[in-house]
Amino acid sequence: MFFVLFLMLLGFLLRGWSFLYVRGTRRRRKERLWLTVDWDWRLCVEGGWRARMEGKNCFRTKWSQSPVYSGGNIASLWLPAPRGTSSSSSKEALVMACGDTVNVLWASTGDLIASYKLPLEDVILRVDAVSILHPEKLAVESTNCAAKNNKRRMVGKKKEGAERKANKEEVNETSLDHSLHASAPPGSYIAVGTRTLQVYVLRLDCIHEEEDVKMSSSLVDPSVDNSGGFSCVLTPLRSWTAAQQAIAVVQFTFSGRHLVSGSTDGGVKIWDVFNHHLTHNLRIPSASLVHSVYVDPAEKYICVGSFEGHVAVFDFVDKTLISHGHFHVSAVESLCLTPNNEHLFSIGRDRKLAICTVDSSTLREVRSFVVKEHVSSALFESPFRIHVGAMDGTLSTYSVSVTEPLRLSRRMRGPSVAADGPPDDEWAIRSLLVVQNPKGVHEAGPLYGLLDDGNSSSLYAADAAFNISHLLPDMEGSGYYASSTLVGFLDQVLDLKPFPPGFPFQRMVVTNSKDVRCYSTSGCISSQTLRGHKDIVLTCAVSADAGIISTAGKDCEIRFWSTANWKTIAIGQGGHEADITSIVFNAKQSESYMVLFSVGVDENLRLWDVGMHVLPTLPHDEKGVKMSIIASPIIFSHRSGINAAHEGPIHAMAVAPNDQYLATAGKDKNVNLWNINGKKIFRDASLKGHRRAVSCLSFSPSDRVLASASNDGSVRLWSLISLTCVKTLQMDRTPVLQVAFFNKGTQLVTGNAEGVLRVWAIAESEVVWSGETHEDRIWALSLVEQENENVLLLSGSADGVLVATEDYTSEEAERVRSERHEVILKEQELANAMRRGRYTEAFLLALKLNHPRNLRQVIMKWSVKDAEDCETSLCRSILPSLGEEQLLRLLQFTREWVSNARHCSVASLVMHCVLASHHFTELASMPAVRTILEALLAYMQRHSQRLHEVLRRTYYVDYVTRSLGPLTLTSEPPFIRDVATVDDGLALKRQRAETV
Repeated sequence: MFFVLFLMLLGFLLRGWSFLYVRGTRRRRKERLWLTVDWDWRLCVEGGWRARMEGKNCFRTKWSQSPVYSGGNIASLWLPAPRGTSSSSSKEALVMACGDTVNVLWASTGDLIASYKLPLEDVILRVDAVSILHPEKLAVESTNCAAKNNKRRMVGKKKEGAERKANKEEVNETSLDHSLHASAPPGSYIAVGTRTLQVYVLRLDCIHEEEDVKMSSSLVDPSVDNSGGFSCVLTPLRSWTAAQQAIAVVQFTFSGRHLVSGSTDGGVKIWDVFNHHLTHNLRIPSASLVHSVYVDPAEKYICVGSFEGHVAVFDFVDKTLISHGHFHVSAVESLCLTPNNEHLFSIGRDRKLAICTVDSSTLREVRSFVVKEHVSSALFESPFRIHVGAMDGTLSTYSVSVTEPLRLSRRMRGPSVAADGPPDDEWAIRSLLVVQNPKGVHEAGPLYGLLDDGNSSSLYAADAAFNISHLLPDMEGSGYYASSTLVGFLDQVLDLKPFPPGFPFQRMVVTNSKDVRCYSTSGCISSQTLRGHKDIVLTCAVSADAGIISTAGKDCEIRFWSTANWKTIAIGQGGHEADITSIVFNAKQSESYMVLFSVGVDENLRLWDVGMHVLPTLPHDEKGVKMSIIASPIIFSHRSGINAAHEGPIHAMAVAPNDQYLATAGKDKNVNLWNINGKKIFRDASLKGHRRAVSCLSFSPSDRVLASASNDGSVRLWSLISLTCVKTLQMDRTPVLQVAFFNKGTQLVTGNAEGVLRVWAIAESEVVWSGETHEDRIWALSLVEQENENVLLLSGSADGVLVATEDYTSEEAERVRSERHEVILKEQELANAMRRGRYTEAFLLALKLNHPRNLRQVIMKWSVKDAEDCETSLCRSILPSLGEEQLLRLLQFTREWVSNARHCSVASLVMHCVLASHHFTELASMPAVRTILEALLAYMQRHSQRLHEVLRRTYYVDYVTRSLGPLTLTSEPPFIRDVATVDDGLALKRQRAETV
């Protein structure tokens, strides 16, 4: 008791560190207690559970967000419904390429369900996909697709015109022939064209959980879909060299039986995918790069557009050139034929939409229109509707007709046009795709493509920034809006902040972009984008109640966003003249006191009064939710600040949990400590000790300690009372870029420039866990406290990968505790079975517990007591009932026993029983049995030679016994002799001597 009081007094005097007190006696297990002084000057006595957990931390990757899309076109698949569900529950999946990997993701959540990496180092240039369903399901799926699209569309007005009446009369004449669908095996197929002139055809299989399917991990990457109850796997069907020049186009026909490939030399080849042979070898007259291809659903004609603006039409059946023409001066982006195959629509990058006839050897232009957009991509949803993507991100939908003028149906202005800023190449739309309209499904309807109902479909738009937006038609206007965005490539993750529990979103991620994205799930889908900065965003901050978000970057502005309407409500200007590198809110926030601190490359430290300028714009409504009532954001300046806070750029900043201290650090190697007095900042001290620039700072949540990470590879812990370095943690000289406290301040997590996360136990100054979670610099690191007292580490790096590492120490401790309890019970059962003579039960328990010594004792006692029963039971009942894993374990034990001469008899008995109960072919098929049998054979031969040598030596005993005379040999001991017998023997000897 007196010792505890002494420690309390010592803690009050030193204030700033943790003390470890060990209590207990020799008879009682010692317990470790942590005595800490928190930020409110209170002595905290914590139980020994936390100390015991140190050194036994367990971490695992919960999920990761990796690059899945690196440009190019995208495709869609229609996956069949799992077993036990209706066909209407089928889901759409998106197919895209990233480098040399094909990725398939759920369109709704962005979760990766399957991926395939090319066997050779290569780059994928084009992808396409087709879903071939069973004939009885084809019509049902087509109806379901149409119903889902109609739910998202507006009810259009009735159209009148001579052309539409003529199209209605020609429905029966142009109905699709479904014989081609029957000739192709049902399934989902993906085709890719690579830079090395190779074409790969992959099959996507959906495997139910109850099926026992063996998959090669080197070729596939399966992922289980929790909602569907099945896993998807990509397997290569076949591959071949498709051309002698680079492949520019790879496209399935509507039936899925043929694959069209176009090359840069003007050659167009059509392949029978499933019979694996070339069916067409065509060449356009201009001999220029093939840029676009169109095959009508009936597979009667094939239209080819070149990069130089030429258009050619071939007869698909006769394999001959019908007509050609030159209507564009730039690349032809999209082609389409009318249902009666009389007119051809083409649109190019020269903004020209041409309509021509196909009734002669030369295409004759009938009409032409000029669109307003600088075309970067185009898609004919039907012969009457075209979607055009522009270089500035603008998306327009036009209604096309042979007899009527071009009519604009919908238009979504691009980000640069909406912000009245200069055009940005990142916003250029590279690929368009209609939602719920995968190839191979909708063609079953005979009315598809013949009638224009005037309704607009939802679209997927892939831009040059590797983002795929899901665009829905605006019911109240004549445009589109992005409901969600699939982020295909994060670029460099510069900062990330988690939202508090209970908030609809999980995290906010800042990448090397002008936009900040918020994610609600672990997938790649971002349902909210903060757009407004004029340059790259470098840092972000979230208020305690997640009502306000702050972002800053290279445009020297601090923007404040309301999470009620996700709009900018205030802008802080005039505080910095260079890049803003870090911003942070104060810890104890209230309506009367809420400030934001910012530092930048200009060496300045600024304090922004958020409570005065920003909070008044967020009044509470009747439900207590903050809502923004202003139409335009207010602009204000900083409240106070420090000029030239450091002698160089400032990179890191942190606020103490009690809002008393503010720490800053940068390139000058110093850590400056500032005292916060209300809304003013005063210099307190400068902590020196690092040999290189300081990259990150973090205050302990429980102790009055500051941690600083530096490029010199060390992490220093500073006492805020003595203002000295009390501990240095260093593993190597690799720069440490991130640091954070967790587990109530007893542990540290660091991230370095090589992508390695390390967890340190502060008391022992040692690493308790280390993981290579990234391949490049870790720029961002955040902690999320979970409900089960575990921690989730969110780390982002320069390689564009975001990883969530979960601390499951408590779960692992509970598992180990339960396993140990179960082992103790089993060991007691084993002892009872051996004592009572139940050797069969004891044999199985010892084998299950993985106790070779107990198992050997069981066999020895059993063979000594009843050798015949032991051998019979092993051969007939015990060994045949063992599984493959248990049998391999028994053979491994036997290998250990046979290496010792004292236990070789037990090993020989076990091997005899194993060979008697299992055929040798069954043993040879087991994995890793070769090495076991080699060792057994070597030692068995050695013991056999030793036994043969012992047997040979016994022959000397027989020789000696038979060589001696019969009188000398007696069954009685030599020291017990009869006197009469001795006298008779002596007399006999004398008689023999006299005779001689």
